[in-house]
Amino acid sequence: PEDKKPADWVEEKRMVDTDAKKPDDWDDEEDGEWEAPTKDNPGYKGDWSVKRISNPGYKGFWEPKKIANPEYVDEEALSSM
Repeated sequence: PEDKKPADWVEEKRMVDTDAKKPDDWDDEEDGEWEAPTKDNPGYKGDWSVKRISNPGYKGFWEPKKIANPEYVDEEALSSM
């Protein structure tokens, strides 16, 4: 199908919390560089995928035909080795 991903589709599950502020007692030397926490993205709709269509010609899982072999001989002596 000629299905295209919408231009406004959001791919990020989580986003940076813009309301979060660096704590007053945060020490960069002791605690490391501060990174804002993330929160769930309200615009995220899930992973995008192309719509699937059914195939009317599908006949199921393919299996080879079983044809009898007239030259086959079942010898138990071979399996005892």
